[in-house]
Amino acid sequence: MALKNRIIRVTIFAATAIVAACASAPPSTIIRTAYDPDPGMEGFRNVLVVGTAGTYQSRAQFERALVAGLSSDRISIAPYFTVLGRNPQLTRTNLDNAIRSRGLDAVIFTRLKGQEKEELAPLRPVGANFDLFGYDYEELNRDLALQQSQAITFVTEIYSTASRRKIWAIESLSFNKETAAELVNEQAAMIAAQIKKDKLLAR
Repeated sequence: MALKNRIIRVTIFAATAIVAACASAPPSTIIRTAYDPDPGMEGFRNVLVVGTAGTYQSRAQFERALVAGLSSDRISIAPYFTVLGRNPQLTRTNLDNAIRSRGLDAVIFTRLKGQEKEELAPLRPVGANFDLFGYDYEELNRDLALQQSQAITFVTEIYSTASRRKIWAIESLSFNKETAAELVNEQAAMIAAQIKKDKLLAR
């Protein structure tokens, strides 16, 4: 009986420790940093999703997951890697070709916060002033391992192809993810939920 009681006490302690650990982990967080839709906009209908965080495999996984999270019978939405081919380079020329060939009205673009480097091209805007249509950011084409970290932040922006300007942006924070797959899946789900909440796509 004493052994049985000890086993029960150990089990209860382990369960309590697991609950406490989960409770102490910060919740995933969204911070909206820009929201300036076109007047009278009814929601985008033909959209390209571009992800540059991680390796080709994790970028493709992210693009697929975000497309799946946003898909509906009212919009056409495609990942960049399926439109431009395997491991496509992100350049303004490639982007413009995709926009013209597909008749796209919006681009959803995601990168790791700080992935672009100001020192590589002096006076080129980075951070909140990042301009997908105004400059090439060659460093975004390099594979980047998503290292295990207590906190990782993605930046997602939506650009209108008609005005060629950024109309919406968020920072999404994930905490204590053990694998790149777990990270990109959570990020894709968070980002899709916020885009839907802000009613940026046709409904």
